[in-house]
Amino acid sequence: MRITLGMQTSQTLLSLNDQQEQITQISQQIASGVKLSSPSDDPYDWAQAMNLNQGLQEYNSILSGVNFGTGWGQATGSALSQLSNLVSQAQQIAISASSANGTSQSAALASEVNGVLQQAVSLANSQYGDQFIFGGTSTTSAPYSIDDSTGAVTYNGDSNSIHVKTGTSNASGSGSTVVNLTGDDVFSYTSGGNTLNVLQEIWGLGQAIQTGDSAAINSDLTTLNDAYNHINNESAINGATLSELTTQQSAINVMQTNEQSTLSKLQDTDIADATTKLSQAQTAFQAALQVTGMLDNLNLASYLSGTSIG
Repeated sequence: MRITLGMQTSQTLLSLNDQQEQITQISQQIASGVKLSSPSDDPYDWAQAMNLNQGLQEYNSILSGVNFGTGWGQATGSALSQLSNLVSQAQQIAISASSANGTSQSAALASEVNGVLQQAVSLANSQYGDQFIFGGTSTTSAPYSIDDSTGAVTYNGDSNSIHVKTGTSNASGSGSTVVNLTGDDVFSYTSGGNTLNVLQEIWGLGQAIQTGDSAAINSDLTTLNDAYNHINNESAINGATLSELTTQQSAINVMQTNEQSTLSKLQDTDIADATTKLSQAQTAFQAALQVTGMLDNLNLASYLSGTSIG
């Protein structure tokens, strides 16, 4: 096959076009800071980048749940700590009442108990944001109320658990964590073989002090001690969950940082490297232009002489 100067010129022009496209592409990468703007830039790296982006989206979803659970756990921990202090305060009042002298002192102590009770009811209706934390999955209305005249406690919540996603879909285990304690978990407890309610026991102490019922006051000391231990046990359960969520939060942050770094290496332009490649491409392009000019002159001479190369 004879290779004419015209064929050689055409091939050189195609090479020039490729080089010009390469120069344009590298220039755009330097200007935008992005080297992967479409699959055609690098199909393999593009596929890797898509997988990393999908993973980062899943991590964001998990982290959102973990952050919610952490906030919920912190609100729960605060409420339990305050409730524990209130029960301890009620115990101290009961001790004082067991040796009270006169109705005026008893009345003052009963009033203190009533104040403790109102604070305890308020804590039973604690919220995280606009959600009630001790109502199970019934989070939009206050779970607890108490009849001041009878001490009857009404629980309007449920016994359902609130789960948050704490693992990837292909992770071992359930991939979720229960973050709530229901009202029954916290305020119902066992003492002397009986199931009692913290709020009702505090109310009962106030009644016993008002009537001067020493036996009932001493009994309340025992049941309130059991209530105090129960609340602290529930606080420990919540603390363990909160610790797990905090550990998970840190782990996800590390994984996000690592994957974001890998994604950046795939997507972001290495300016120093790109600048070197641009300079090399421009030098090669200029050299190719000179060759093309020489071929054009040869083509003109060949045309005039009626000869070809090959």
